[in-house]
Amino acid sequence: MANILKRLMIVFCWCALEPNALAQSVEQLLQQAIETSPEVAKAKAQLLVATADLKISKASWLPQASARLYNGVGDTKQSNPFSSQRNANENIQNNSVSVQQNIYNKPASIQIEQTQLTVQEAELRHALALQTTIQNWVEKLMQCKQVSLRLKLAEQKAHTALLKKTQTEQSLKHGESSALELANALTDLSLRQAELGEAKHMLAQKLWEISQLTGQTIEASRIDKLEFTIPGKLISDLEIEHRIIRQNLNLKIQSLYTDVAELEINKAKGQHYPTVKLVAQNTQSQSETASTLGNRVKQNVVALQVDIPLFNGFATQAQTEKASASLNKQQADYENTLNQAMREAWSAMRQLGGATELLTAYGQAMESATQQQQAIKTAIKHQLATPFDLAQTKEKLAELQLKKLEHVLAANKAYLLIQELIGELNVESAAKRLSALEKQP
Repeated sequence: MANILKRLMIVFCWCALEPNALAQSVEQLLQQAIETSPEVAKAKAQLLVATADLKISKASWLPQASARLYNGVGDTKQSNPFSSQRNANENIQNNSVSVQQNIYNKPASIQIEQTQLTVQEAELRHALALQTTIQNWVEKLMQCKQVSLRLKLAEQKAHTALLKKTQTEQSLKHGESSALELANALTDLSLRQAELGEAKHMLAQKLWEISQLTGQTIEASRIDKLEFTIPGKLISDLEIEHRIIRQNLNLKIQSLYTDVAELEINKAKGQHYPTVKLVAQNTQSQSETASTLGNRVKQNVVALQVDIPLFNGFATQAQTEKASASLNKQQADYENTLNQAMREAWSAMRQLGGATELLTAYGQAMESATQQQQAIKTAIKHQLATPFDLAQTKEKLAELQLKKLEHVLAANKAYLLIQELIGELNVESAAKRLSALEKQP
């Protein structure tokens, strides 16, 4: 019983010290990549800044209260047509409380609308950062899978070269090969071993890059178990075009820029409009001189304040012209962004279609290579073939697997790009492109 408890404690401590020992699903790894992404963190901070700016803009429409107190020495002269009086070295004290409420202020109202659009832009930027992080994570997985298959191919080539060298040595003993053939076999073996070492280093590098995105170490064995699914049929070209116009994040941001430019024109023109405020003020003042005990004045005022702009040196006209030019620029940028998104979508569609068609051909070639491998295994039993022949067949099959994977990854990259362009790329849609990672043994 004591031994069992001791083993349980060891397992418990091991799990506590090695949190990465338990594998996580693709969705969980993607969520971790998002949580630790500097781009996402920056987008969140920008969203908080925009939200604070919106609160500041709205604050101008809340009552503004202020208090003033001063105490000093003055010199007051009072006069009228019949008499005049002068008080020198006068002690003056003035206390006032003022409350103002905006009733009409066109530029301030437009500023709130512009800040609301800025908040929407920050939200869209955050969504773009999520898409970028997802794309980067899946891209790293694809690279790892590709390098993993290249490593297997390098191992098979090294094994084939070793068998070739052994076979050449045996043939040389029987006088069936020359020393030059053996030297060539040794050179080829050295080259294949060097390629194998390079492939191992490359895989370790790609695994390290993935670990930097999430802080979770992924073993090479888990990458081997990972399979990317072949994308199915997409929606029609016309529907993709409509979704890009309605849902593309960059287009939405550019559309917001156009709206902001239009508001900027109205804001510049709004400087010609009067502003209206409701003012309530309570003032108490007191003055004393050497000959008087004091003069106290109390005043309560409720008034409607109207400020009418008359002339500001043609600044309003210049600001309006600048805002109009900015609007034209934003409209041109919108068209350029739309055209760029359409070109990328059509290119991705062609890439997806071409890769999908080639997958069928490579599938048939792999099936043929597998049947050939089985035939050679049978021939070896009857001494009609050698292990070297089998190794060559395995090498050919490994090459076909790598080429097929390259087209599978190309199809997935094109599919994910289309999902991004139509604004539908998220953790769930990305995870559907590959099977869930199994738990480590």
